Amino acid sequence: MSKSRNSSRLAKQIRRRTALTQSTASRLAKQVRVRLPQPIADASEPRQRRLEAHMAHVLASRFQDRQLNGALLGAQDAQTAPGHLGLTVEPTMADEVLRELLPRLDDSYGGLRGVPGLRVRPVDGGIVLQDSSGSARVFAETSDGRAWRLPTAEEGETPLWTRPLGDLSSEEHEEAEGWAGAWPTVPDAAVRDLMLSRVLRRPGLVNRASAPHGFANCYTHHSGDLVVEWCCGDTVEAYCAALLAHGFVDGLPPSETIELTSAHSARLGGHTVIVRRHSACQYDSGPSAQKITDSIEKGYSS
Repeated sequence: MSKSRNSSRLAKQIRRRTALTQSTASRLAKQVRVRLPQPIADASEPRQRRLEAHMAHVLASRFQDRQLNGALLGAQDAQTAPGHLGLTVEPTMADEVLRELLPRLDDSYGGLRGVPGLRVRPVDGGIVLQDSSGSARVFAETSDGRAWRLPTAEEGETPLWTRPLGDLSSEEHEEAEGWAGAWPTVPDAAVRDLMLSRVLRRPGLVNRASAPHGFANCYTHHSGDLVVEWCCGDTVEAYCAALLAHGFVDGLPPSETIELTSAHSARLGGHTVIVRRHSACQYDSGPSAQKITDSIEKGYSS
């Protein structure tokens, strides 16, 4: 099928699934530069989506602009099935990924860090990150096959991930209940879980923001959103077009799918995923991107 016919077909799909006009849908469809060969499966169970979403949220909150080799949330690739998620993690970031995900009490922070109820066990080829209160789990391996190192508690920290499966601390119970929908900052926890789970399952797409320099900026305002910012490479429209072409907003009410708020920003899934692109490169003056990368890598090795 010709490129023009592919774009026309995609434009119709975008128009049908969103509230965008036909002209905008056509413009976006023409900007898709990547098509992954296999469909990206959604997690079929709510608890699985909730675990994956919480993982994505924690990693975005903690890594911010400290990525290497374009791994925005630490992952370089994902193997997806309705009942399975396998992540291939950037090896230099791997230990920090594990440390940030595993729950612990932090006196200096004044509360719980990590994903409440998350436990870890080694398996052939990697590790399994298991939800202590159910069957949800994520397999993780490093891209170079190196072994994972379990974190050690730093001063003022109390590890909770060493507790047995099913044995959650009171702090973990409280945090898990809040994430599941008790916090007022999240109008629809199910939509939030679906969208952030899809972020974690699409590193080949979301990492386009961090590809030009090897890092970008990701962060959260509260428990209901995730922000991605970058300066070079894809425009906001091209970035969103790639996501739309791979089912990122499928199944949502059209009014909640995507809002192009300006030439440099957009919202997807209501206000769940926010993408922003600076109008100019942030590294034309001052420290070069390579010097920043060297500094990031040094931070992981220290």
